[in-house]
Amino acid sequence: MKLRIDLARLRTGLFATAVSAFLGEAAFAQTGAVVTALAETEATTGDTDDPAIWVAPASGAGSRIIGTDKTFGLRVYDLNGETLQEFASGKINNVDLRAFAGTGGVALVGASKREDDTMVFFTMSEAGVMTPASPHAFAAIPPGQAAGIDDIYGFAMQSDPATGRLFALANFKTGQIFQWEITAQNGQLSLTFLRRLDVGSQPEGMVSDDQAGMIYVGEEDVGVWRFAGDPAASAAAFEVDLVGSECLPVDDVEELAIHDDGTKRHLVVSAQGIDKAAIYRLDGAEKPVCAGLVGIGAGALDGVSETDGLEVTSQPLPGYPEGMLVMMDDQNEGYSTNFKMISWAEVRLELGL
Repeated sequence: MKLRIDLARLRTGLFATAVSAFLGEAAFAQTGAVVTALAETEATTGDTDDPAIWVAPASGAGSRIIGTDKTFGLRVYDLNGETLQEFASGKINNVDLRAFAGTGGVALVGASKREDDTMVFFTMSEAGVMTPASPHAFAAIPPGQAAGIDDIYGFAMQSDPATGRLFALANFKTGQIFQWEITAQNGQLSLTFLRRLDVGSQPEGMVSDDQAGMIYVGEEDVGVWRFAGDPAASAAAFEVDLVGSECLPVDDVEELAIHDDGTKRHLVVSAQGIDKAAIYRLDGAEKPVCAGLVGIGAGALDGVSETDGLEVTSQPLPGYPEGMLVMMDDQNEGYSTNFKMISWAEVRLELGL
């Protein structure tokens, strides 16, 4: 990774021509659109990774950004980027959430915890206050499945609008993805193992397209795959895009998200190797089509580099009439990291979505 970080800095420097000749033009051919961030979260000298967006049911102004810090745990921010809550939960990697009333709140927040291969859960109240769920942690490796499995990494949540069922997805660096069903009784969570999916090498980013009943998985050095979301369906993987393409000219594939405004739908993929988000059209075609790349340039705030996790929402928020894109930024003043907030309307206009 260090080599890629250094080369990213050279792309616009005196050595760009030599680097391009060495690696091939494909690595630098895609410049894409450039937009700027409207806000950012407070910075940390830790290691931020993945955000989630909770949209307040009563007022968009009360919405929250939930961000992981792999050296600390979780932080909850308001839309101005100010820290409201902190949870020193350990090496939390990826976070996601879904509406859920089973534990007394309005949403359930889940995350992957790396030091003990667990999934941890929190309840979000209607007022935007997060508290640990009960039980708080669950083993992410099913009984009898531990052989050949190493290190939890990515995490996502999934819901079935037709049945109301709720699921958790946890993946491991050795390529396995486990699907669990989440239920609750008397405010107590329970998890039931359903099935295993596999990719050939290390995955991380995942997203469930709940409306279409699909799960998208990023295999970091290879590309993006799609699986049927129904736990009774085939575990076969469908190729969405591979590294070396127009939208993914180089690795790493990081986090994935879905933007659905009710008319147009897009898959958003963090392309860390080029510091950009890759956008794919989900328009009913068998294979999603690359709509373009977007980078976050310097404006009133610094731009985004070495982006890792990202998230989107299509819900209107104050200052974000068509929703928000949130991206992790690895390079800030004082060797700090944070999350940048970008208007989806600007992304749409720049890419002609």
